[in-house]
Amino acid sequence: MFRSLLALLFLSVAVLGSQSFAAANVQYPKITKTHGMVWLTGKDGRKVTAVAKTRLIEKATLETSLGAEAILELDANRMLVIESGTEVFIPAISWETGESPLVIIKSGSVRWKEKVHEKRAYNIAVRSDLFEMIPPAGDMVFSIEPEKALATVKVYEGSMEFSALNGEESVQVKSGQKVSFQGILEEGKVAYDVLLQGKKIPRGQLGKVQPLAKEDLAAEAKKRKEQEAREAKERRDAAKAAAAFDASGMICSKPSAKFNQCAWICEGATKKDKKDCPVTRPDVSCVRYRCNANGEWAEKTVLNAQNGSKNCTVQPVVATCDY
Repeated sequence: MFRSLLALLFLSVAVLGSQSFAAANVQYPKITKTHGMVWLTGKDGRKVTAVAKTRLIEKATLETSLGAEAILELDANRMLVIESGTEVFIPAISWETGESPLVIIKSGSVRWKEKVHEKRAYNIAVRSDLFEMIPPAGDMVFSIEPEKALATVKVYEGSMEFSALNGEESVQVKSGQKVSFQGILEEGKVAYDVLLQGKKIPRGQLGKVQPLAKEDLAAEAKKRKEQEAREAKERRDAAKAAAAFDASGMICSKPSAKFNQCAWICEGATKKDKKDCPVTRPDVSCVRYRCNANGEWAEKTVLNAQNGSKNCTVQPVVATCDY
């Protein structure tokens, strides 16, 4: 009896150990880039400023302000570009594998990019109030305007079949084309027909497939040009920061710091904030980072309002860590 219990204990420890090892090696989903104001609400329900190199755990909501953008890598082959004025909810993220099988677009536009001919580890569905589908490989934008009950898909690369949520009618949308579904609002909400099994079908009309308008193509070209300009500036800034390092041992940049120094950064502050970090605002946080041996700002810690007001100013502060 004792030997059986001991064997069971060792087996449990081995299983837990393997799960912990797997979780420690999970890389996705992760935020790789942000531009402008982007907010992240994690499993604890706290809304903070989203930063690059953040891995999402268990569940997450990402929101972008007007003019902002965030890139979320779902795995090595699939990427979401969360565009301006968009809210996206990922309700379940596997702790062991990082798999996130469902992405819900609350409002705004999400760009789906997936490498062609790459083998999928699992399927990912994209859902809104008006549609739900597993996007194919390619480059396409899904948009939802809840206040208008309007959903649109634009395909820039690849081809996909589009229909309303649970709808029987569908159309094929190819590269250089778009299509919309115009739903119906009742008392400010999307109207549905509910079938016997509880299946919901939004009322409305699936439009005809149309070529992307000149305005769409011009906006795409402008967006690409702006992205290239941002990336060029980031490379110049990185080169400038690297050239500024000297024998004093500075290994971290933006702001510069030595190994094991900490930085207190007021995330969410704007040019209107002159000196103190306004942590009383819900969109502003005082965040502490540590400069690690790889020259990266790591160990992000969001400080409470009391410590934030004491340690943070609008300009980053670098000093000996307080722990």
